[in-house]
Amino acid sequence: MKKPKEYEESVEHFDQHLERLRAIVEKMEQGGLGLDESLKLFEEGIQLSRRLFDMLNRSEGRVEELLATMEKVPFTRADE
Repeated sequence: MKKPKEYEESVEHFDQHLERLRAIVEKMEQGGLGLDESLKLFEEGIQLSRRLFDMLNRSEGRVEELLATMEKVPFTRADE
């Protein structure tokens, strides 16, 4: 089954955002950053976290929509 292009793009963006967030956390955990750089990274991390959370919420909503449509589909055995 082919996935919609929109789905593939959102997964790609999610993965990219998550990888960037991991890099930010790792860099901040290593320490040695100045206050200005730390604040910029922290702000970027918060923005990425919000985007990721929003993407997950939309995905959850989409899954619920799909499951709701499945309840309306009558399933019968092929030999009936």
